[in-house]
Amino acid sequence: MVKVVLGGLVVASIPLSSKTSSVQAEELDGTTQIEQGNTIFYQVSSGDTLWNLSVRYGTSVDYIRQANHLSSDVLQLNQRLIIPKTIHTVATGDYLTVLAKKYGTTVAAIKEANNLANDTTRLGQKLIIPILIGANTNETNQPITQQPTQSHATTYSVVSGDSLSVIAKRFGTTVEALRSANHLTTDLLRIGQTIVIPSSGNNVTDTIPNPAPTQDTTTSGIKYTVVAGDSLWGIASRYHISLDEIRSSNNLETDQLKIGQTLIIPKDGEGATAPSVSPAPTTNPKSTSYTIVSGDSLSVIAKRFDTTVEQIKQVNQLTSDTIRVGQVLSIPNAQGASNGETALPPTAVNTSLQTVQKNLQTLGYYAVPTMTGSYDTATTQAIKTFQGDYGLSVTGKVDQATNTAIEHAIVKKTLIKDTKNYLGVPYQWGGTSPSGFDCSGFVYYMFNQHGIDSSRNTSAGLYKTGTAIAKNQLQPGDLVFFAVNTTGTITHVGFYMEDNQFISATSSKGIAAYTMDNSYWGKYYVGAKRVY
Repeated sequence: MVKVVLGGLVVASIPLSSKTSSVQAEELDGTTQIEQGNTIFYQVSSGDTLWNLSVRYGTSVDYIRQANHLSSDVLQLNQRLIIPKTIHTVATGDYLTVLAKKYGTTVAAIKEANNLANDTTRLGQKLIIPILIGANTNETNQPITQQPTQSHATTYSVVSGDSLSVIAKRFGTTVEALRSANHLTTDLLRIGQTIVIPSSGNNVTDTIPNPAPTQDTTTSGIKYTVVAGDSLWGIASRYHISLDEIRSSNNLETDQLKIGQTLIIPKDGEGATAPSVSPAPTTNPKSTSYTIVSGDSLSVIAKRFDTTVEQIKQVNQLTSDTIRVGQVLSIPNAQGASNGETALPPTAVNTSLQTVQKNLQTLGYYAVPTMTGSYDTATTQAIKTFQGDYGLSVTGKVDQATNTAIEHAIVKKTLIKDTKNYLGVPYQWGGTSPSGFDCSGFVYYMFNQHGIDSSRNTSAGLYKTGTAIAKNQLQPGDLVFFAVNTTGTITHVGFYMEDNQFISATSSKGIAAYTMDNSYWGKYYVGAKRVY
């Protein structure tokens, strides 16, 4: 029998009996932590990606990022991750026992995932609901897959370039259905925003495994049913026919396919032969080579070269999405790269780099009024300066890490501008609304107001997140921390603004701005973190 002690009180006695129910108590910093046989942590193994894990456990990449405060999608071998079922916003009656029963987890797991010291919940509080690794897994730490039904909706995290029409087409639904499912009053989306993808009929999402494609032989050819991941190029390659033959046989005006769509594959006399079970990928005479650099992923490369992940995997005989720096890939139908150089198709360069230039101009790095869409001297220097300021590899080229940092900087610039609208709002302990804030409540409110999903946390808890930033490297939106009552114990947090100023909720003035060298705050400054 193990007694679980919280705050000096015995709150549970748990028997040690079997492999699946064994519990061990470990004393850490004076607080008893519960470690269950069914742990909340997943240990990253070779080949794991956030996408694979999200599919395997039926969650979303965005939820995993939020639960583990990840600033990139890069995983490290043996890294420990919390795999959340969802991020739940506490409503009336949502006690931990109620939530544990509702989501099929335990109170101890929810508390551990959210660093909770007691069972108290607050309205509006966001809680990570963890999947118990082992509760539904086999001995190899891989979950027992359950065939999901297509009647379940799923969630999708908005990325750069998305619009409701693009997402609707991707998931085989309509803009109206997306608006209705998400109670949207406009078509405006934010990067990182999580939206519900409604399911109806043949709507199948990227996160739900699809049944194997079906095919029937008819007098006119082979009937083939499109599944997720299919492309016209991939189907043509599989059946050893040309794109024009498929287009002609199906009266297609575009190469866009819908999940569940039925295609006629012309018979042998008309150019098609049924594929073998594992057809060898064909060589594309228009393919070119590309050398992988840091920050690349198959989806990034596919978007860069206007192709698909499936096409790249087929051409390179890849069995997973795992790639390594320095690896050379053949890119089908590539237009923009040759001899291993990192380049974009001409139209993609113009669009994506112009967006980068505009964002850098907004941030004060790019002074040229014209968005050239090319890596000219001014653009290269602006990128290098930004990379240097944000602690990135200074290359003068926009990789995934740089692009993400620029997008985040734009969000934080808007956030900091918005903080000034709350100057004078009174201090309220535990407050998280414009009627009153405490210091961490102000951070929580501003982050979520600007699309940065953030769980309610204390200043000390926030200090354990993000990346440490030197004082001379502070950028707008970074969090600055102070130890007022006891040396080394974090008791206050605020947003760094710029020009050596920060803004926070103080007990004396409410929301107010101060200089970092203020005679009071300056002596209590401890450090800074970049959490987004």
